[in-house]
Amino acid sequence: MMSRERLLEAGEHAFRKASFSECGINDILSNSGVPKGSFYHHFTSKEAFGIAVADRYNETQITAARACLEDPSLPHIDRVCSFFERAREDMGKRQFAQGCLMCNLSTELADERPAFQAALDTHWQGMTAVLAECLNNVDLSEIGLEHLTPAQAADWLMNAWSGALTRMKASGSDEPLALFMRTIFKTKERQQ
Repeated sequence: MMSRERLLEAGEHAFRKASFSECGINDILSNSGVPKGSFYHHFTSKEAFGIAVADRYNETQITAARACLEDPSLPHIDRVCSFFERAREDMGKRQFAQGCLMCNLSTELADERPAFQAALDTHWQGMTAVLAECLNNVDLSEIGLEHLTPAQAADWLMNAWSGALTRMKASGSDEPLALFMRTIFKTKERQQ
């Protein structure tokens, strides 16, 4: 793995485990095994590095979202359910403790650092757009959002999910995510 990728991977892990502010460059270097000179070869500052970590994470999340939301083997409503269920499973692998990197960075930095705010807002818009594309083919009454456009429904779902992720971190449990799933996909729960 190239040194830039090792740095970004170590940064994602560190920012999820602690926070952007709590992690020093030396921590990232130690965990990546990359020399300090290489860090500054790839990134002009810690902020530029943090934005690159957020960009990489977003690309991974968009790819995973598209895999669910564009799956031709499933009806569109099942794609949406699968999208959130896979994210929930990922949180379970982390013992419902680390949260979503986008949520964490948004909460910590978006109102303090304009460059982060711009990057994170673009990422949220990108994810919401992918979800909205799928929702264009969903009867929104199935999820109780028929009074919204698909774009508004996607935005609302991402906002509600982000809130559930924040509560998940605070409680250290699956219950906020389970409640989101029961609330939105109530017809799906009855079929199971």
